[in-house]
Amino acid sequence: MARDRPAGEARSLKERRIPADLHELDPIFHPRSVAVVGVSSREGQPNTGGGMGGFFGSLIEGGFDQGRLYPVNPKVDEVRGLRCYPSLTDCPDPVDHIICQIPAPGVPALVDEAIAKGVRSIHFFTAGFSETGDAELAAIEAEIVEKCRVAGIRLIGPNCMGLYVPGSGLAFMSGFPTVPGNVFLLSQSGANAGDIVSSLTALGVRMSKAVSYGNGADLRASHFLEYAASDPQSEVVTAYIEGVQDGRAFFEALRLCAAEKPTIVLKGGITDAGARAANSHTGSLAGSVDVFEAACRQAGAIRARTLDELVNLVIASTSELRNVRGNGVALIAGGGGFSVLSSDQLALEGLDVPPMSGAVVDELREFIPVAGTSVNNPIDANLGRHAGDGDTTKRLYRLVAGAPDIDMVFTTVGGWGGWDTSTDAGNGNAGDGDHGGGGDDGDDGAADESPEALQAAKERRAERRTARARASADELADLQEDTGVPFVAIMRSRGEIPRGTDDFTRRAHERGLAVFPSLQAAAATVARLFEWRGRREGLPPLF
Repeated sequence: MARDRPAGEARSLKERRIPADLHELDPIFHPRSVAVVGVSSREGQPNTGGGMGGFFGSLIEGGFDQGRLYPVNPKVDEVRGLRCYPSLTDCPDPVDHIICQIPAPGVPALVDEAIAKGVRSIHFFTAGFSETGDAELAAIEAEIVEKCRVAGIRLIGPNCMGLYVPGSGLAFMSGFPTVPGNVFLLSQSGANAGDIVSSLTALGVRMSKAVSYGNGADLRASHFLEYAASDPQSEVVTAYIEGVQDGRAFFEALRLCAAEKPTIVLKGGITDAGARAANSHTGSLAGSVDVFEAACRQAGAIRARTLDELVNLVIASTSELRNVRGNGVALIAGGGGFSVLSSDQLALEGLDVPPMSGAVVDELREFIPVAGTSVNNPIDANLGRHAGDGDTTKRLYRLVAGAPDIDMVFTTVGGWGGWDTSTDAGNGNAGDGDHGGGGDDGDDGAADESPEALQAAKERRAERRTARARASADELADLQEDTGVPFVAIMRSRGEIPRGTDDFTRRAHERGLAVFPSLQAAAATVARLFEWRGRREGLPPLF
């Protein structure tokens, strides 16, 4: 990340930057112990709503130290092998963080116990406060906030999923990776937080921290954005926002964060219907999307228009695509019609598909047959007798990546006219439109047709597919590194997701290779990346 700062306003923002380990919110993300108050007596049983069983099960799955995890429920003696305490005050000291999932009427008494216990933070999964629109319930929420403020307790919520911090063993849903990464997520919606984390982690992205903050009665978007700006683990910041309670504080925090790190924001409630839904969801007044867009533009952040676009912008920001220099695209794919439509889409997004130079064309014709192919860009390259020759395939990619006016290489993967993720590793099937995509899993020697033998053969085939997919991703990533030109892998599955795709995608991200579900998504993402760069005049480079 660039650290040079221009004079003037950006410098004053840097002076406000607080080291993360000194930030008042840092202890929230690193609690010494957690009490889950209101843990279910059915914890861990099927259909309890949360995989292994809600928050408690997710914390166990996430790796939180069970010796510092305290279930609280006066009606239960033991939960998942751990002693269950009748009240918060009965838990061993210290209790840093509470996850509250008791009904709203019991919250005031719990807050009194938390104050007596010296708790640092409370996450209220509990709903039924200001988001209801009821003035009396909103007043109770305000009283709780004030009482906790005086006691030095910070609140997350109410009506939210809370924290996912893989480095600390915190998780609010089961199935989340336990390995930390570099993307910080802030979300007003718990469901959207779960969807974003799941979508990104399936693509190989790993999170530094994720926060679902719901009503934002105490800690709001502005607080978490300010923290993210200083967090050394977080290199990219993304957020889902429905409404802003404190416009000036939000803008200042957004500007601070975007000056330090790539910041991507998805705004919910941009239509009348969405605004009504946001108000009933978290009690938020959605506000004008034009004002919100202007705030993002002035701050140097980018506003994603859809959840899919948010995910794609994160992929671009965490891969080598972030370093693309210009808009010249080389497309290597199979099928003339696909190439025509793809060229149109690239051009409509403001990208260029320059013709190959004469010298490059001459070299390509040394191993690409004339009939049924094109080498002028897009490269509709059936390698003919060279199909399956890994060295020839690599030569093709290196020639194209090194051609004049080429700033990035788009190539299709998934088994049709591109890089096959399911056939033998290193096969170099680029441009061979006839090889399908199922791959040959080979003979496992399973003459024994017993269930055990068939299962073992199935597992061996799966292991080979994983190895092949990862090797294919490695080969493309190696080419990207060798040429110094960003490569973009486009999934082309013809309606059926090829086996090995997930393994390919995750390995590709580990190696800095961008993968997108379609050419349209890739082209639109690159165009937004250029737009984002253009709006940051006076700020340091994005990457």
